[in-house]
Amino acid sequence: MSFIFFVMVFGVGIAAGFLNVIAGGGSLLVLPTLVFLGLGIDIANATNRVAILLQNVVAVREFHRKGVLSFKDVLPFIIPAIVGAVAGSFLAINLNRRVLEVVVAIAISVMAVFLVLKPKMWEEKRDTLLPKWAVWVVFFLIGMYGGFIQAGVGFFFIWGLVGIGGLDLLTTNAVKVTIIALYTVFSLTIFLLHGFVDLKVGLVLAAGNIVGALLGTHFAISRGNRALRLVLAVVVIVSAVKMLWSAFVGS
Repeated sequence: MSFIFFVMVFGVGIAAGFLNVIAGGGSLLVLPTLVFLGLGIDIANATNRVAILLQNVVAVREFHRKGVLSFKDVLPFIIPAIVGAVAGSFLAINLNRRVLEVVVAIAISVMAVFLVLKPKMWEEKRDTLLPKWAVWVVFFLIGMYGGFIQAGVGFFFIWGLVGIGGLDLLTTNAVKVTIIALYTVFSLTIFLLHGFVDLKVGLVLAAGNIVGALLGTHFAISRGNRALRLVLAVVVIVSAVKMLWSAFVGS
């Protein structure tokens, strides 16, 4: 592992940290980069959790310090997400990316349509009419996906927290990073115990992610919901195209 290797890891970490805080999809940059640099997909998928954890801890602190995050907003969603993430992490031992990439690309493409055509859905808080059990099922499944591969899970948390939880985008981003930080503690522990984590690469990646997270938190708070919606729409569309390309052409 050369100096250039670690510079590339740090650089992609900055970009990923920024995207993860304001929208999602940072891991869609990290995983192919780590694989390109020589890590196996299983090691890359696990090692990325080191950066995800530290990045989100920093983002949680910043959102809370600036008055955006209230931990009572997190409570309805955290338990099912953690349980799902634990289950997904065990499933990740036998990773099959192609089917996941197609399913996720289609799902987030639908999300992109709503981002463009239904702006008020993302910019205003609303009451949710779903029963508690339905909310738990949705966030269990999102957490399960996050524990399994992580890449793109931010999009699903945003969809769930806005569409089901009734939160606006700024609050959603604060709640999202809190949930991911908490379940990643459990997910990372599982990968560590199974020997899938390259700590040296993970810590360099984490340093980049932290820088990106600080930049992303400042952007989210200073620009507000409308700017977040527009950025999210662009990131979602690009991510969907990339996943479809990878599944059908790049493999």
